[in-house]
Amino acid sequence: MKRILSDALWLAFAVVFCDNVSAAEDATAFFETKIRPVLVQHCYECHSAQSEEIGGKLRVDSRDAMRSGGESGPSLLVGAPDKSLIIQAMRYDDLEMPPDAPLPETVIKDFETWVSMGAADPRDDTAKVAKTSEIDGEALWSFFPRQTPAIPNIPHTQWPRDPIDHFVWARMQDARLTPTVDADPRTLTRRIFYDLIGLPPTSEQITAFVADHEHDADAAIKQLVDELLASPQFGVRWGRHWLDVARYGESNGDDGLGRNATFPHAWRYRDYVIDAFNNDFPYDQFLKEQIAGDLLPSKSPAERNRKLIATGFLAIGSKPAVAMNNNFAMDVVDDQINVVCTGVMGLSVACARCHDHKHDPIPTRDYYALAGIFSSTKTLYGAVANQKLTAPPTPLHELRSDWPTQQTEPDRSSPPVLPNDYSAAIDSLEPELHFRLDAAPEALTVTPAASYSPKTFASVKETTFVGKLAKSSESYSVSLWFRNTLKNDARAITAYLFSRGKQRTSGLPGDHLGIGGKHDSSRSGKLFVFNGDKDTTSVAGSTVIPTGSWNHIVLVRNRDQVKVFLNGQLEIEADIKATFGDNAEFCVANRSDNFAPLTGNIAEFAVFPHALTDDDAVKLHATSGQPRGVRVIPPYGFAMGVQEKAKPVDCKIHINGQSNKLGPLTPRGTLTAYQTIDADAPLKATGIKIESQHSGRLELAEWLTAPNHPQTARVIVNRIWQHLFGQGIVTTPDDFGVYGARPTHPQLLDHLANRFVKEDWSIKRLIRAIVLSRTYRLDSQADSDHIRIDPDNQYLARHERRRLDAESLRDSVLQACGSIDYSPAKGSAIENVDALINWPPGNATDLHRDSNHRSIYLCMLRHSPPKELAVFDLPDGVGIAGKRDVTTLPTQSLFLLNSSFVIKQSERLASNVLNLDCREDRDRIQRVFDAVLHRPATNSELDAARALLHQFNDAGEDDDTETVAARHIRAWASLCQALLMTNEFRYVD
Repeated sequence: MKRILSDALWLAFAVVFCDNVSAAEDATAFFETKIRPVLVQHCYECHSAQSEEIGGKLRVDSRDAMRSGGESGPSLLVGAPDKSLIIQAMRYDDLEMPPDAPLPETVIKDFETWVSMGAADPRDDTAKVAKTSEIDGEALWSFFPRQTPAIPNIPHTQWPRDPIDHFVWARMQDARLTPTVDADPRTLTRRIFYDLIGLPPTSEQITAFVADHEHDADAAIKQLVDELLASPQFGVRWGRHWLDVARYGESNGDDGLGRNATFPHAWRYRDYVIDAFNNDFPYDQFLKEQIAGDLLPSKSPAERNRKLIATGFLAIGSKPAVAMNNNFAMDVVDDQINVVCTGVMGLSVACARCHDHKHDPIPTRDYYALAGIFSSTKTLYGAVANQKLTAPPTPLHELRSDWPTQQTEPDRSSPPVLPNDYSAAIDSLEPELHFRLDAAPEALTVTPAASYSPKTFASVKETTFVGKLAKSSESYSVSLWFRNTLKNDARAITAYLFSRGKQRTSGLPGDHLGIGGKHDSSRSGKLFVFNGDKDTTSVAGSTVIPTGSWNHIVLVRNRDQVKVFLNGQLEIEADIKATFGDNAEFCVANRSDNFAPLTGNIAEFAVFPHALTDDDAVKLHATSGQPRGVRVIPPYGFAMGVQEKAKPVDCKIHINGQSNKLGPLTPRGTLTAYQTIDADAPLKATGIKIESQHSGRLELAEWLTAPNHPQTARVIVNRIWQHLFGQGIVTTPDDFGVYGARPTHPQLLDHLANRFVKEDWSIKRLIRAIVLSRTYRLDSQADSDHIRIDPDNQYLARHERRRLDAESLRDSVLQACGSIDYSPAKGSAIENVDALINWPPGNATDLHRDSNHRSIYLCMLRHSPPKELAVFDLPDGVGIAGKRDVTTLPTQSLFLLNSSFVIKQSERLASNVLNLDCREDRDRIQRVFDAVLHRPATNSELDAARALLHQFNDAGEDDDTETVAARHIRAWASLCQALLMTNEFRYVD
C-alpha cells in the first residue's frame, strides 16, 4: 500500500523519545551461569593465579587479566567473537583450547554470544567472600530483620493522605526539595487506569471522574481505585508483572542446538496467575502454591487442580539441551533455585553453584542444600516436542473434574475362562466374521504364523491377521480380547490392535486402534484411535492398561462417530472423520503398514457390518463373566508442574558445578547467612527440619513466607512500588545483595513491608494505599531547579513520566480503534501443538494467530515473540525480568509506521469514523482525536489534519488503480495512524 506523508506532518504527530536503560544485569547473569563455570572447569588449572605454571602467560580468572591477554595478545575483542583469540582457540582454529578435547558446540555458542553482548565480567582479583568478622551492615542491609520505624512528623498536616507521605516528605526535606502540585484530574485518571488495568480511560470515564473530582477529590479517587481493583482487567495487568518475574514462556527457547520446542500446557499457569491477582490471593499463599502446591491439602477437585497448575512456576523455565550435557538435571535445578531466590528474595544464588558467592554471604554448601530440595523434586514439563536431544519426556499433572476413584482394577493377569455359550452370544449379534482363535482362522491371512491353544488362544509376535469385509460399510463394529506383554514405555507405540483400511498404503487412511507408548508419556498404556496422516485426528482414553493383563475391547464406528468400550466401560467417545473410503480391508494385531504389532495374545475376534448399540457393546463383555472395568474419570486437561520424587535425597556438592565431580554430601536446607549476620535474629535457617521422606519444598515455602523473613515482603513491596512509580525504592528489584542498589527510602520500605504482612499479605490493599497517597498524585512537571537537584527523582518530589510498555501500547491501539476483546482468551494458539518451532534450521514455523484479546493472551514463544510486542522491550522469558529494559530504537518508529497490525487498526478506526453521521470533516477529525487522545483537537491540529487529508487525496488522483473510496479510507487511516504514533498517546504523565 502506498504511503505518502510530508516530513513536517509526521513530525507534528509522531515524535518518539524515551530514556535508555542498561541491560547489564542480564549480561552479568549470563556470565555467571554460562561462562564462569566453563572457565573454572576447563581453564583455571593452567590459566589462573593458582596455576603451577601459567600457560602462555595468560590468566582467565579475572576480568582485567583476561582482557589484557598473554603472549599471543588480548584473549578477546569485545563485540567481535570472530576476531577473539579465545573463540578461535575453542573452535580449534590454529589454537586448540582446551588441549585434551574441543568443547561442545553449545558451549562455544555461549562464548560467542557473551563476547557479542559486551563480555560482561564482574570478577576482580580482590573479590572475596564475606566472613563473619567482616560483615558490612550497610552492604548486607537486606539480610537484617525489618525495623519498625516511627512515622515522621511533618509541619504540613493537610498535605499527607497516608503514612507513606510522611516518610516521603521527610526524605524530600533532606534534599531541600518541596513536592510539585497535584496532577490535574484528567492526567490523574489516565495514570490510575494504566497503572491498575493497563488501559486508558474513555472520554466518558474521564469526564465523569473530573466532575466527581471537582466535587470531592478524595472520594472520587477512592471510588475509581476501588472500581478498577475489582475489574477483571486488574489481574490481566498485574498478572503480567508477575509473569515477567516467573520467566513465563510457551516454548523452551533455543536449547543450544537450535531447537525450540513448544510448551502446549504453559498457558494454564498464565491463567492461574491472572486469577490469583483478581482474587487477591494473599501473597504468602500465592508463593506456597507455586513452590509446593501439590503438597498442600485441597477441599475440592477445582482447588486441587489450581494448586497443581501453580507449580508450573518451577517447570516452565527454559532448558538447555540434554544432548551431550551431563549437567541437564542440575541445569533444571539451577533454574528453579534462581527463580525462587531471585524472584522471591531478590538474591542471585546461581554463581554459588561453582564456588562460594564472590559478593553475597552465600557459600557453595548453601546452594547444594537448596539443590537437594529440587533434586528430590520431579519436574513435569511434558513431551517437549518428543525431541530427546532437547529433553527427556515427562508426564504432566492430570486435571480432573472430580476426585479420582479409590477403586482398583481387578487382577486380569490370567487368561479369561469364557463360558461355553460365549461364542453363541457373540453370534447372536450377527457378526460377518467371528473367530475364537483357539485354532487357525480359515478366512484370514496370517503372516507369520501364530500358535494357538484353548487356554491362551492365538499367541502373536510380529503377526498380522488380514481380512476383508464382503462390502464396504460406513458403519461397523469390532470385538476382541487381547493381552499385551510388551512394557508400555518400551517403544514409541506399544501396540496396534486393529486397522480398518487398505493394507500397505502410505498416509494411513482408515481407523487405527492402538495402545500408546513413550512417544507421548501422557498416553502411555492408554487406548487411542487414529484416522491417518491426512486428517490427523487422534483421541486417547484415560485408563492405563497394565502390561500382561487380559482385556476386552469393542470398537464401534457409526458414520463419523467412534466409541471404544474397555472391559464393559465406555473409554473413548469422539467425532472422528472416517477416512477409509470404500475400502473394506482390515487387519488385527498390527497396523495396516505393519508398524508396532502386538506382542501377546488375541481371542474371540469378531467384526460386525453395522454399528452396535451401547447396550450390545456392554453385553459382549457382560456375557463373558469377567469382571467389569473400573470407570476412571478422565482428565479434562494437563498442566506443567512438579511433584515429589519417590525417594528424596540430599545432594553432593558438584565441584566446579560439574555433575561428574562430586564432593561432600550437603543436607537439604536453606541459606545460613541470616544466623551468621545476626545471631539474635528470629529467623534461623538451621531451625528448618526436613523429614527424610520429604523433598523440603513445603518447608522451603513456609520458610520464605515466615512473617519475619527479612527479604520476602521487602522484595514484593518494592516490585509493587516500581510498577506504580517507574522505579523501585530499591532500583535493582532482582538484586537486594551487596552489588544491588541501596534503598532510597529504607524506613518507608520497612514500613510498607510490615504493613503488607500485617494486612494479610494483600497486594490489592497495598496498591490501594499507595495510589491513594499524596505522593502518587503528584504532577510529573517540575521546574529546572527541581530536576537539577534530583534528576533521577529519587526523592519522589514529582511523578515520573513513563512510556507505555509493549502490552499496554498494543491494547491501547486495539481499544482506540474499537477492536479490543476484553474477555479472557481460552487456551493458547499452541495448546494442541507439540512441535519444534525452529526446526529444521532456517524454517521457523509461525505459530502466532491474529487475536483482538489483550496482549497477555498472545502466544509467548521464547525466541519467537509476537511481532506486535517484540520491538518494545518484551522480556524474552529466558531469565527473570523484574525490571524491563526501556530502549529507544529506530525499529520502534519503523514498526509503528509499517506494521500491518497498526495499519489494519488505523484502517478500522478510519472506517468507523467515515461511517458516522457527520456533516463535516471537522467533526470526524474530532471523533478521531476523541478515540485516540480522549480530548478535542485544537484549531492548529484541525488545520494540520485537514492539510494531511487533502495532501493524500491530491497525491492519489493520478492513480487509476485506486478507487476514490479506497483513497479516502487510506487518507483517514494515515491520520489515525499518525495520532497513534504521538508521544501523547504512547506516554503516561
